[in-house]
Amino acid sequence: MPNQLEKLIKGAYKKWKSEHLKADSAHPDEEAWACFLEGRLTQEENERIKTHLISCDSCAEVFVTQLRLKPQSVKGLPKELVERAKNLVVSEDKLSLVEIVLMLKEKALEILSTTGDVLVGEEFVPAPVLRSRQIKEFKDEITILKDFKDIRVEVKIENKRGQAFDLIVFVKDKQTHRIIKDLRVTLLKDDLELESYLTTSDKVIFEHALAGKYVVEISNIENKIASILLDIRK
Repeated sequence: MPNQLEKLIKGAYKKWKSEHLKADSAHPDEEAWACFLEGRLTQEENERIKTHLISCDSCAEVFVTQLRLKPQSVKGLPKELVERAKNLVVSEDKLSLVEIVLMLKEKALEILSTTGDVLVGEEFVPAPVLRSRQIKEFKDEITILKDFKDIRVEVKIENKRGQAFDLIVFVKDKQTHRIIKDLRVTLLKDDLELESYLTTSDKVIFEHALAGKYVVEISNIENKIASILLDIRK
C-alpha cells in the first residue's frame, strides 16, 4: 500500500509540473542565465526565471552547475534551490575590483575578459551578453563601467597604433552620476607607483602606457574604495 500511494503521489506531482505555469515553460537561454546570475534582469523577468526553476528539473541542474554546486544534489524541489533563488542578490560590498584583460592590436582592441559592463554604441552591455553574441573586437578605444558600493567607475582605454595606450578614469557618484572630486587615483605596476593624481577635474589620464599588468587604485582620505586590475597584451 505505501508503494502504491507513493506512485500516486509521484504521478500527481509529475502531472502538476507538466501543467503548472505553462506560460513560463520556455527555458532561459545563455544570455538570460548570465544576466539572471548577475542580477541584471527586471524584477518581472527575475521572478519568471525563479518560478521556472521550481518547476523544471533540467533548468535546476543548469542553475546549480552555474553556481558550482554538485548537480546530484538537485532532487525534485529542493528547499535549498528555492531559498537560493529567492535570495540571489550580489552583495555590492564584495565587489572590490574590476578586472580587464585586453589585446592591443595595431588597429583594434580585443576584449579577452572583463568583469565590467562594456560601452557598445550609446549603452553599456553586460560582459556575459557580449560573450554570448561573440562581440570582442573594438576599433581604437573601449570603455568599461563598474559599480561599487557608493561610486561608479568608468575606464576608457585608447589604442595608440598598437604601441601604447592612454588610460582615462572617471569616478562618479553612483546615484547622481556626478563626478566625485578630491579622490586619489594611482597607477601601479609591479607594486611600484607610476603616477598619482587627484580627481580635481572630470577625469584622470595616464598617457602612453605600454602593454603589461597594472593596478589602478581609487582612494579617499581614509582608505581604498576601488581597484582596477588591468592586463594589456600585445
